Amino acid sequence: MSMVSLFVLVLLALCAAGRERRTRKAFAEDGPAFRCRVRFRRGWSRWMWARWTGDLLVIRRGPVFDRIRRMPGVVLSEGVVRRHIRGRNLIAVRVCVAPGTVIEVAADGLDRAELVGPYVAAAFSALTPPRFLKEI
Repeated sequence: MSMVSLFVLVLLALCAAGRERRTRKAFAEDGPAFRCRVRFRRGWSRWMWARWTGDLLVIRRGPVFDRIRRMPGVVLSEGVVRRHIRGRNLIAVRVCVAPGTVIEVAADGLDRAELVGPYVAAAFSALTPPRFLKEI
């Protein structure tokens, strides 16, 4: 591999990393964004960025050539559940995005608050109450 080819590859990698950073920052500036994983059918996706815009779930997919998916979502009656994915304890929201199509969006850490933001009541109803509340 010649020095020119190596230089071009390094330059392309730097440009791709710069574009990724700019588009991620622009996505986060449109509203409070959170890192999440999404399960459309069987397996969980890689980590990606999402945000709620009213009842619309906006997901940004792809590190360099990003694609934005906007899905109107309705949280199901069972709402918020806990998931254990690859050694991490996550909280997941089950969302119906079309008739017969249910996805799960999972987040951990501080991103959990942004994930359940519009559905805080559903999040609290899915959590088990403390023992002293069960006795009352």
